[in-house]
Amino acid sequence: MGIDRAHYHGWEGKLRWPLLGCVALVRVALVQVFRRKSYWFVIALCLVQFLFFFAAIYAITQATVPVQTQQNILRTFGFSAEGPSGEESGYTRFMGRQSLVVMILLAFSGSLLVGSDFRNKSLPFYLSRRIDRRHYILGKLLAVSVLVSLLTTLPAVVLYVEFGLFTGSIDYWLNDWRSLVAVLVYGLVLCVTLSIMLVTLSAYLQRMAPIAITWCSLFLLLRRLASYLANETGYPAWLLLDPWHDIHAAGQLCFARHAVSVEPQLGWWSLAILASVCTLCLAALVHRVRAVDIVQ
Repeated sequence: MGIDRAHYHGWEGKLRWPLLGCVALVRVALVQVFRRKSYWFVIALCLVQFLFFFAAIYAITQATVPVQTQQNILRTFGFSAEGPSGEESGYTRFMGRQSLVVMILLAFSGSLLVGSDFRNKSLPFYLSRRIDRRHYILGKLLAVSVLVSLLTTLPAVVLYVEFGLFTGSIDYWLNDWRSLVAVLVYGLVLCVTLSIMLVTLSAYLQRMAPIAITWCSLFLLLRRLASYLANETGYPAWLLLDPWHDIHAAGQLCFARHAVSVEPQLGWWSLAILASVCTLCLAALVHRVRAVDIVQ
């Protein structure tokens, strides 16, 4: 049979930018996560906390009391919208609580998003197309980052906008714009750190059980160990062993007005530790992906 009769023909359309393949990887990853019904239980926990604060802000701001009284009432719910000197912003505190639930979701979705590509030998399929290794790595990192942002940064921004709208003026947005910047910076630190660490860990361990055990041990055991050593020795530098402390301190580093119990020196050390860990993880991830054989 001639090749023309087999209906083989050259591509006649317009070739698109290869980096758009990263967008396709993000879309497929999100569909995989939201299609699993078991993951919706963890997502529901994040939504419940968000809806609780959303309803509390709406109810309190509609009360005919001064703004300062509204702030005091919100603090009784564990949320501070303005974050005065010496008090942490309620938005970043809200993101910290959300990230604990997100950690559980990431522990069980790492195998689905990354590990399955190595375990089922589907990675060569991606790389045999016009998707390069760097496009694959960037797409998976963006997929995890988008998932983290949807459950942490985006709800915090919605709460910030909501409080400004219900105050009846734009004075809140003009006077406390640093809260929004703190939310975005904290969200950036969360996305970069968690995505690089999870994708690298999933690329090597591949299966759900090893990934979940290692991921939870990395954050929970190190946190308990760091707290124990810091309390027993009275030396707060031991807290640098805790990844959550490092993420929180690095996210609050540029916002001294919103930082609480975070020493500036430890904040810089936390940033340096996170940068070093992310660099090592990214190098290990590139080495792991390069080891995959491709059939062009």
